[in-house]
Amino acid sequence: MTTKFIGEVVHSVKWIHDKQRVLETPSVCITASSSSSRSSLNLWECGNEKIKNISSINLDNIPVTLSVLPSGLVILGSDFDRYNKPYLEVWSMKDSTSLCSVTKIPCTNLLTNAVASFDGLTCAVGEQGYLEVNSDTNEVPTFSAECGLPLHCTCFSTAHTVLVGTSAGQLHSYDIRAEGKAGPSFSMCSDMIPVLSVSIHTTQPFIVANSKSDGSLVIWDLRNNKYPLATFSGHASAIWEIMFQVDKPDNLYSCSEDGQLLLWNGAALSGLSGGLSKSQSNTSPWLTPEISHSKMNVFNLLGSDNKLSVNGFDVANNTLICGGDRQSLFYISDFEE
Repeated sequence: MTTKFIGEVVHSVKWIHDKQRVLETPSVCITASSSSSRSSLNLWECGNEKIKNISSINLDNIPVTLSVLPSGLVILGSDFDRYNKPYLEVWSMKDSTSLCSVTKIPCTNLLTNAVASFDGLTCAVGEQGYLEVNSDTNEVPTFSAECGLPLHCTCFSTAHTVLVGTSAGQLHSYDIRAEGKAGPSFSMCSDMIPVLSVSIHTTQPFIVANSKSDGSLVIWDLRNNKYPLATFSGHASAIWEIMFQVDKPDNLYSCSEDGQLLLWNGAALSGLSGGLSKSQSNTSPWLTPEISHSKMNVFNLLGSDNKLSVNGFDVANNTLICGGDRQSLFYISDFEE
């Protein structure tokens, strides 16, 4: 593991993939961070024994969340005060070592909690309870809904459907092709504890995981969503972000306020490899009756020394980058499952 002290709290971090070599392990990441004196967007070159800053841009507002599109565009959601008109910032890679501003997309939420992207669409949700979907970088939303509750997370479950998590413990599903003031097509709820993050299984998109503010993690099957498949208690406090690994979706990662970054190895339930070919079959370990925390291999990738919140992470090809309140970046590669 390689550690770099950067002197700012990391709110979000994402890998930037080379558009010409998308299957290769990325070496550049982007962070949204802040300190008492500044907020910034930074590019970092990462590798074993080195994390090097290659670009830094000062921001006018406190950054909250990042989303990197396959095209290379970066969408930044921030926290605005009530005297400023809120917007999403869109950035692009001018070259391999710098960013340039593309446009600003007006939004309704003063505080954007999460941004998700899929096939040219961007979905943003926030504290004021609005869900807004934009096509490409169009300033006029193609779909919008007012949920009436703070929204903490979102993701695309299909090309036409988004999931959003509310402060009342609900997962709402919206068909973004609907016109007018459309409500959710269906909702799921296991309790009234706020939903903070949601992730879709890479190859079986009816498998959904969401995290809660009490440190629990819930698995759902969208084909039968009356009750969750399982609930895990692996963290002592709020889980800020969860993610199924793209190339090994039997692996699920979670980071928390308790300072842990956990790898949940679902493949171990059946002695499976956790590879992509396995998850393309009809049987997933996340759907097995044996799924329970006591029978699953769970690893803390940061060890027991870190006690400060891990606010965000990203993983690609068994290479992981993360950061949080410790004001540091952590680079972990070729870790054992």
